[in-house]
Amino acid sequence: MLRLLYVRIILIAALSLLSVPLAALLGDLIPPGLADRIGAAAVDPILATLATSMLAVTTFSLTVMTGAHRAAWSQWGPRTHVILKDDTATHSILAVFVGAYLFAMSGMVLRRTPIFGEQESVALFAMTMLVIALIVVSIIRWIAHLEDLGSFGETLAQVERRAAVSLQALAKTPCYGAHALTEETELPEDGQVLRAPQPGYVQQIFVEMLQELAQRAETRVYVTVYVGDYVQEGQELARFACSDLDAEVAGDACRAFAIEGARTFVQDPLFGLSVLGDMACRALSPGINDPSTAITVIDRLSSLVLLANGEQNDKSPACDRVWLRPLPPDALFAETFDRIARDGATNIEVQLALQRALAAIGMRSEGELEQAARRSAARSLARGLAGLSAAEDRDRLERASRGS
Repeated sequence: MLRLLYVRIILIAALSLLSVPLAALLGDLIPPGLADRIGAAAVDPILATLATSMLAVTTFSLTVMTGAHRAAWSQWGPRTHVILKDDTATHSILAVFVGAYLFAMSGMVLRRTPIFGEQESVALFAMTMLVIALIVVSIIRWIAHLEDLGSFGETLAQVERRAAVSLQALAKTPCYGAHALTEETELPEDGQVLRAPQPGYVQQIFVEMLQELAQRAETRVYVTVYVGDYVQEGQELARFACSDLDAEVAGDACRAFAIEGARTFVQDPLFGLSVLGDMACRALSPGINDPSTAITVIDRLSSLVLLANGEQNDKSPACDRVWLRPLPPDALFAETFDRIARDGATNIEVQLALQRALAAIGMRSEGELEQAARRSAARSLARGLAGLSAAEDRDRLERASRGS
């Protein structure tokens, strides 16, 4: 919730509106005559200046923010807009500007009422000085933040950080603390099916909630969808091992699945990786033709994919009544390297970078992730040999592949 712009604005606005009545309550603590010595009557023009300037600054900042979003959308891919919408630094700065505007407006209104005498005006003057200091700090932060807002480096770093968090969480607790639902797992044929109440993407699956519900019903839950899947209304989400599930438990189980119209980074590592893949493929498009940017993304992707190579944990899962599909390692490469290899099939530098990155993943991983990296390298090599027209480029690619 705190990543939503309007939530931060509402919180700061509520704080600013409460600060003005607080100044009135603190009026009794101000010594008589202090208002004349510090010039508290000057608070009226200061509040008027704040109200005028903060409205203009807020409007200008919103224009800059939307312009940066459009630039990132067109330059680096439509889904990079999602990460910019979650930019908490921008949200906090805009919330301060809106809060200062509301503080000034409410202060100007209450100054015209009998509530504010000379002592209360001194307290309001002190509050105004604190607000001005907060505005100055926010403007400095905003200027520093605007240097990179919407740029390739900052957008790439933000997507990389969010994807790394979800990959590390998944590597630390595979299946988010549930049993792995594999092809060998037998689903209860006569079990009660839990169906999607609406169409959309599965943003999150609250495994702990499903565990509590399964304990309450003394049954087991087999989740048949994965985070990031698009489901239709009425499509199967999970299956309980009992056929007479309580209606209240079934209703609560539906709330254990967050289904909305767009994917998020929280529990969906493939979304972050696919956004990075979008950035590399957009850089390789004929309109941009920037192989160096694609190579930078390839290098970052190799480090991210290695985060999925978690240590094997022999401990029993915390949610022992829930089964969840594990993340297939091949999906990590299908969303990233395979797509880049397809769009960069005619570029020898991109193909060499892919072989180098996939070789690094294969050497530093083991098990299924290593085998998936080798399969992706073979597919990339095949696309490169088919796409490169110069014989010397094909020879370089084959030598690089053999060396890897």
